[in-house]
Amino acid sequence: MPEGDTIARLAASLDDRAVGRNVQSMVVRHPRLATLDLTGETLVRTSSHGKHLFLHFSDGTALHIHLLMQGRVMFGRAWDTEEWRRRFEIRFDDGTEVIGIDIPLLHHIDSDATGEFTSHLGPDLCGQLDLDLAHDRVLSAGDMHLSAALLDQRHLAGFGNIYAVEVPFICGISPYAPVDEIVGLDTLLAIGAALIRTNALRGPQNTTGRKLHLGDTWMLDTKRRDCPLCGSDIEKRPGKATPWRRRTAWCTQCQADANRCVDVERVTKLLGMHPARHLLALGETTSFVGDNAPLEI
Repeated sequence: MPEGDTIARLAASLDDRAVGRNVQSMVVRHPRLATLDLTGETLVRTSSHGKHLFLHFSDGTALHIHLLMQGRVMFGRAWDTEEWRRRFEIRFDDGTEVIGIDIPLLHHIDSDATGEFTSHLGPDLCGQLDLDLAHDRVLSAGDMHLSAALLDQRHLAGFGNIYAVEVPFICGISPYAPVDEIVGLDTLLAIGAALIRTNALRGPQNTTGRKLHLGDTWMLDTKRRDCPLCGSDIEKRPGKATPWRRRTAWCTQCQADANRCVDVERVTKLLGMHPARHLLALGETTSFVGDNAPLEI
């Protein structure tokens, strides 16, 4: 499932390529919206909150899009994709085409009704960021497993599985650790916020600071079986084997079950090459010192 940084970048791309342009033609292949046609309307702005994307048009309505696990939005023609999978096609008057492929959730709403889809969500990690509120919401999860709590969009909106695996590794905490037993939860959330906001601005989802032009992760997508930091075994489990139904990986030594305290020295070492470090005050305690305003990508 695309994370909040991916959706924020998609919204920014739509801003650059389509906002201010008029709809020349539109096709929607969705049982509820099959007759929808916004031809002649102007795309006036886009917005996002976590993993929710909104396209706002000049008639005061908006398209709400959620990609879940399989959806994607692309620019340009998609003749190699079966027509039935192209759930919407919008062609603008300058020739720009926006195609929604395998979109599972699509709604046509009043432009000021976005709260129907976002009011239950936590703070937007790529929007107006309130880490104190995010901390309180995550802490309210009680003994929920850490990765499950990070993935729960009611606590904070935008984290996906990359961050639910990588942030615990960077902090030296097991993904199975109960949230209410973690010492330094505020530090852990600050680190996650710095990573996702940096990746939203730069592009690829990178958690290592190496090969920044590419996606590169410590644990989630690595094929290695030993920890890159201590050399101990990496435990990997598929989504069907975790309570939160997402695949995971962790170091059996660095992230031992008994570990409950965020290891700031480890954080400093692992983020040493990552631009996210510039959004953090790394020290005996670590805090987020970046801009809390919505990202301008």
